[in-house]
Amino acid sequence: MACYRPKHVVVSCYHNLLYIYIYIYIYIYIYIYIIHQLTWYGHVQRMAEGRLPKIALKWMPKQKRARGRPKKNWMEGIRKAMSERNLSEGQWEDRKQ
Repeated sequence: MACYRPKHVVVSCYHNLLYIYIYIYIYIYIYIYIIHQLTWYGHVQRMAEGRLPKIALKWMPKQKRARGRPKKNWMEGIRKAMSERNLSEGQWEDRKQ
């Protein structure tokens, strides 16, 4: 007696592998994006005080925020990435040349 095997079983295995590959790709992309952000942050921190990127990084808006949960800003993402990697604020000065 022949064993009946539905066609969607093969397709679902293919789709599972596809989802795994997409998930891995997105994870790697996000990791590289965070590394580039940390690199840029260290670069700006090593700049002289009068440079425009450093002034823009330290600038705080004076207007009130809207009601509700505060939106995440770029600096909060940097602090989170630094804490996940056990980095402190002054470690950009110890950069290996």
